[in-house]
Amino acid sequence: MDKLGIKILERAGQMGFTESLAFDPGLLVPKQRTRDFCEEDKCGDYNNNYMCPPCVGSLEEIKGQLEEFHRGLLLRYSRSMEVKKGNKEITDSKAAFHNKILQLEEFMRGEGIEHMWGISGGSCGLCEPCQARLSEPCLYPDKAKASLEALGIDVLDLLDEFGLDNKFHPDKITWTGCILFDY
Repeated sequence: MDKLGIKILERAGQMGFTESLAFDPGLLVPKQRTRDFCEEDKCGDYNNNYMCPPCVGSLEEIKGQLEEFHRGLLLRYSRSMEVKKGNKEITDSKAAFHNKILQLEEFMRGEGIEHMWGISGGSCGLCEPCQARLSEPCLYPDKAKASLEALGIDVLDLLDEFGLDNKFHPDKITWTGCILFDY
């Protein structure tokens, strides 16, 4: 890893990401079976959130977008809580993770990296309701983030690739996302 890559990883650690690892974006392979979970619409965001399917594009379109990047940074953020009781805490932790990704992107822009794609955890929650529900344009297209799952990425399989914990825990929430980039 070069000096800039090390500097970005160090910054991620300073920002409170639980884990940050450099990786090859070629590991991100959109899968129909992951997209099928979105189509079941258990969360209510399918076709109602600009950062969820089908609004984020087809798997072929996503594959093409992923191929534009040759560097990746896997990011994880954990927060202790009683998950079953923590609806507001879960929402707050998701927003904190999203904001950390935005802040790290800003740092990377300051380092001269312009070509990047930040991907968060869970559906984008910047606006409630998402303007897609109102047939209005996205209010924050430069800040809105799709999740790995929305792009068809099986996060549990991805975490297995890294040998990272992919279990759900009753006493903490962990969000997984990444920033893809080139320089």
